[in-house]
Amino acid sequence: MTASPLSRTHGRPRRWWVVLAAALSMALLAPATAVAADVAWSVAPSTGGAPDSRISLRHVTDPGASVDDEIIVTNLGSQPAEYLVAAGDGVVGADGAFDIAAGEPTRAGRWITVGGTDAGRLTLNAGEARALPVRIDVPADAVPGDHPAGIVVGVSDGSDGVTVTHRMGVRLHLQVAGEIAAQVRATHVEASFTPSWIPFAPGVLHVSYDVENTGNVRLGDAAEVAVAGPFGVAPASATAAAGELLPGDVARRTVAVEAWPMAVLWGTVTVTPTAIGEDQLTAAAAQSAGFLAAAVSWTGLVALVAIGGLGVWVWRRRVGRVDPVDA
Repeated sequence: MTASPLSRTHGRPRRWWVVLAAALSMALLAPATAVAADVAWSVAPSTGGAPDSRISLRHVTDPGASVDDEIIVTNLGSQPAEYLVAAGDGVVGADGAFDIAAGEPTRAGRWITVGGTDAGRLTLNAGEARALPVRIDVPADAVPGDHPAGIVVGVSDGSDGVTVTHRMGVRLHLQVAGEIAAQVRATHVEASFTPSWIPFAPGVLHVSYDVENTGNVRLGDAAEVAVAGPFGVAPASATAAAGELLPGDVARRTVAVEAWPMAVLWGTVTVTPTAIGEDQLTAAAAQSAGFLAAAVSWTGLVALVAIGGLGVWVWRRRVGRVDPVDA
């Protein structure tokens, strides 16, 4: 999979690991290729010094165990280049894409050691490829579940006190063996109805909610929003595609449902944990949260008032008219 380069500009030079560990996108799917300032390179999982078919590093291990793996970095440019190599903690950004947290790692990124570099720097001649050994040392007190991380490879250049870093990387799916729980919950549900300008026609109900991964593995959060009027009249529903949630993550979601203006709508948001990519989850229970929303057709009310006013006017004219024969 080919990925576009990422860059960030800083007002003054910073320690290279701070710049390098800045946000990565889902370009962390490997093999990845980046181009920056006439420097091109790729980074991918490898076996025996050659790229393999994997798109990420994936391991399940016991607490206190160690795992060995490797990545390969290739200089695709026509000139020698120096690359910066670092490990970092995995996060999901506000845009829903996988990233590497800025700064020194504080979680699983600390467990990763990348060899074959000079204090995190790697120099390659044009066309040269080099495999770098990767070692993952899991602490004995590591809790069961997923511990997302990644390894980034980047190039920094700067002028006039401004540093620009382009980077690409490989994602690490690391799971510590033990009791696995795939759980999500929906909270802080809010709903607002936008009526159609056509009297009494269906409008749009916007339902927003927070979804939290309360388990210990990454998962998707497929959701269904169901609504109906009083006594279950005019039921409607809509679904939301699953986004990625790492353990402990909370994300705000919004689902739009076409609904009739029934004065009041009752509804539920049901979220279900789902597997992402090559992950496998045991059966996990869905969780629901209820809500209540006003759903009024204002143009319909205006029309009713207008019709009622016209009816009163016609009635008063008829009552006020005196028939000569009766007089």
